[in-house]
Amino acid sequence: LLAAPAALGQGRRRRPPPPQSPLEKVSAQAELRLPQLTGRWFLVGVASRCRHLAEQSHRLEATAVTVTVPDGQSLGISTFRKLDGMCWEIRQCYLPARAHGRFLLKGRGHGSRVDVVVGDTDYSSYAILYYQKGRSVSVKLYGRASQVSDAVVDRFEQHVRAVGLSEDVTYYFPTYGFCDSADEFHILDGEL
Repeated sequence: LLAAPAALGQGRRRRPPPPQSPLEKVSAQAELRLPQLTGRWFLVGVASRCRHLAEQSHRLEATAVTVTVPDGQSLGISTFRKLDGMCWEIRQCYLPARAHGRFLLKGRGHGSRVDVVVGDTDYSSYAILYYQKGRSVSVKLYGRASQVSDAVVDRFEQHVRAVGLSEDVTYYFPTYGFCDSADEFHILDGEL
């Protein structure tokens, strides 16, 4: 009987710690200066296991983004792209997260949260951002011009490999046919 309480305690198992989020391993840009991210950017490439992107990669449209810093700590993102020949603007707000260089994009509905990390930028020619929804991670390369240097592409591809993605799931966007604006009937606020 004296040994029974000790034996009972041994039967309990501790829960394993929750699996580490893929983005927890990603370092944010050191000393990120948000005002220097403002202005126009062009989406150059995306690495993602997204099935829709793989199936529709032949229909990629030139995509431009305008970044603002409305309150000194959030990023206002306006994405301009064509859909069925019409220019659309999608407005989003990346809210500051726990750590500098990390943001949260809240969508509508359960499970629509997206974690965002500004991983690498020189502010003047490229920015590499990571996005995570659920356990799925994607990496995006933005350029101040629609084309970037081979050295920047190599840097992007290193970031892609670092999160377990490959060139098989990396897509490059057209460098022409950008939208500069959208009329009031083609603006989406806060949509993913």
